[in-house]
Amino acid sequence: MTRPDDELTPLERDALTRLPRSADLPPDLEQATVAALAARGLLRRPRRWRNPALAIAASLLLFVGGLAVGRFAAAPGAGMADDSRPRFALFLYEGPDYRQPAPDAMEQRVQEYVAWASAGREDGSVEGGEKLKEDDDVVIAPDGSVGSVPAPADGSRLAGYFLIRATDERSALAIALSCPHVRYGGRIVVREVDRT
Repeated sequence: MTRPDDELTPLERDALTRLPRSADLPPDLEQATVAALAARGLLRRPRRWRNPALAIAASLLLFVGGLAVGRFAAAPGAGMADDSRPRFALFLYEGPDYRQPAPDAMEQRVQEYVAWASAGREDGSVEGGEKLKEDDDVVIAPDGSVGSVPAPADGSRLAGYFLIRATDERSALAIALSCPHVRYGGRIVVREVDRT
C-alpha cells in the first residue's frame, strides 16, 4: 500500500532521500528483463501463426460467417419481436370436404405448405406453424382426469396451425385465404391473439 509523502515516518523519509537517483536507464534494460522473465517461464511470447495460409483461411471464414449472420439479421421478417402488428392464429381443420393427397403426392403437398410459409416468413407475415399428429385429442378435465375426446361426427379434426402478423383482421383473412389448405377443401379458423 502506498502512502502520500506527508504520511511517511521520519525514518522512511530519510531512507527515501538517501536513495541514488538516476535519470538514465541502461538502453538494453527492457530487452534484458524480457529475456530473463522468458527464460524462467514467467513470460510467454505471443504465438505466431506458423502457416500464413491457414491464418488467411481462418480470417476469411470468420468474415464470411459474419456476413451470413448480418444478412440473416437484416433479412425481411427478422426482428419480429419489434413488430407491433397484431398476431393471429390460423387453425387448420380437415373435414369431410378436405381432399387428402395420394400417398405418392404427399411430399409435393407438404412442399406447397412449406413454400407458402417460407414466403410468409420472408415478407414478415408468418411467424411459425406446425402440422399436428393424427392422434386422438387428449383432454384434462377440471377434476384432473385425463381422457380422449371422440372425433366429431363429421370427422373434422384440427390438423395444424400457423401464427401470423397482419395489420388487421381483413389482412389476416387475406393471408389465410392464400394458404394451400383452402385450395384442398380445408377449413381455416382465424383468431386474433389477445395482447396480454
